[in-house]
Amino acid sequence: MKKILKNILEILDKKEKKQFFSLMLLDIALSIFDILFLAFLLLLIQFYIQPAAENRLSFLPAWLTNRNSMWLIAIFLLLFSIKNLCGFVIARANFSFINKVAIRISRNNLVNYQQAAFSEFVHTDSSVYIRNICYRPFEFSQYMLSGFQQIVTQLALMLVTIIAIIFFNAKIFLLLLVLLLPPVVIVFWFIKKRIAAEKQHIQDNNELSFKYVLDALKGYVESNIYNRNAFFLNRFINARQKFSKALFNSLALQSLPGRIIEIFAVLGLFILIAIANWTGNSNSTMLITIGAFMAAAYKIIPGIVKVINVSGQMKAYEFSLQDLEQSREAATSVAEEKPAAGLQSIELKNISFQYAEQPVLNHFSMVINKGDFIGITGESGKGKTTLMNLLLGFLPAENGEIYFNEAPVNAEAIKKYWPCIAYVRQQSFFIHDTLLRNITLEEDYFNQEQLQSAMLISGLEEQFKKFSEGQQKIITENGKNISGGQQQRIAIARALYKNADLILLDEPFNELDTAATDSLLQHFKELAAAGKSVVMITHDKKSLSYCNKIISLDAS
Repeated sequence: MKKILKNILEILDKKEKKQFFSLMLLDIALSIFDILFLAFLLLLIQFYIQPAAENRLSFLPAWLTNRNSMWLIAIFLLLFSIKNLCGFVIARANFSFINKVAIRISRNNLVNYQQAAFSEFVHTDSSVYIRNICYRPFEFSQYMLSGFQQIVTQLALMLVTIIAIIFFNAKIFLLLLVLLLPPVVIVFWFIKKRIAAEKQHIQDNNELSFKYVLDALKGYVESNIYNRNAFFLNRFINARQKFSKALFNSLALQSLPGRIIEIFAVLGLFILIAIANWTGNSNSTMLITIGAFMAAAYKIIPGIVKVINVSGQMKAYEFSLQDLEQSREAATSVAEEKPAAGLQSIELKNISFQYAEQPVLNHFSMVINKGDFIGITGESGKGKTTLMNLLLGFLPAENGEIYFNEAPVNAEAIKKYWPCIAYVRQQSFFIHDTLLRNITLEEDYFNQEQLQSAMLISGLEEQFKKFSEGQQKIITENGKNISGGQQQRIAIARALYKNADLILLDEPFNELDTAATDSLLQHFKELAAAGKSVVMITHDKKSLSYCNKIISLDAS
């Protein structure tokens, strides 16, 4: 538990730590009031059924200790209602706090992903990021953060209850100890052992099922064309079944402690009644003792059950603490840093790069100036896309130097120039949103003049006239509801809308007809003549004829 608290405090920020302990203290205070009100309720019962019990309330004013008056029970009812209302307010504050922590961690995890190395984007499965961004923060908040608060509160509640019992009747405490301690120890040991066995299955198979369902969703065409629907279905269902079995086994175990401990509590009641009958002592004092025992048992039992269950949950979801320490702070966004003023020239000097000891660029050099329209050609695997990733700072050069505006830069420094660069990838990117937002990638504000120009030049304006929604036409996930040519036009329009100093094009026209390709090539040639820099990867010789520089990687 000490280790878990340490991990929790490492994840929470300074303000959250204060809230965490403040809410915990309020919970404990509320629990103490619960016990005090329960104890006073016993005194009230004694007061109304035993005339001699009036002496116990002698500290109250005489008008309240009149058994024929309703003032005492009325005031108690009012205070009891206020106490429960405060309990609701505290509970709501607790859930609000937990929610804010989960959202803050999710936000930081997404920001950290956005600012992470390109290699992580390439080599880490998206299901892992989905889990870390969407699910793990809420598992931490729900099971670890809230769980720790509940355990501390319940332990404090049980401690206060035990102290109250000792003052009321020490024999009841001894009876509770003898009857409840053995089953608590046995059940806690059993559940801890079983949950430890299930938790790894929960984590591993949950991540696997996410990965497999994403594969199935993305592989709709291939799974049908190659008749592999059963393959995608079976591996998802197998992983999900293992996850569900482990999860619901752990949930089923949580119903066990309460059942067993209640049996022993009723056994205690049986013993008390048997003693009363055996001794012939069945007066009201004995009845009060039996009532106090049951009240104490049913106040302690839920606490014990909750501590055992929450401890089991925390053990099962302890993996949610992994790697969350880095979520306390979000990485600095490129947008928050001061961007470069502009991009006039780029030089790559003696650049070398290799994948798994396989060279793709060897002492490669090139210069990009304003006004250049450079064509890059070469066979597959020669490093064309790698060259783009080096220019963008996604990959670090292993040897050689890169200069932006005649100043040496590394991969990190290139990020400051991203606002000056537009990039059209081979695989176009889309969000499930309107055509407008797929071009601007902005929520509300956009430049209407630049948008109209980009749509006109890319041919989107003519293409989307047939849709009544126009710019509000919804583009579905991965652009599945539009043609390949329309997808490329959107990617090109996005680059044109940015009005960047450097435009990088990676096979941008392979889905377009000849007339559309020629029109766009002519426009990019005019952009270069107007002072922009354009670098284009293509295998098409006609497209290369529009360039003022041609670099073949086959010769390098």
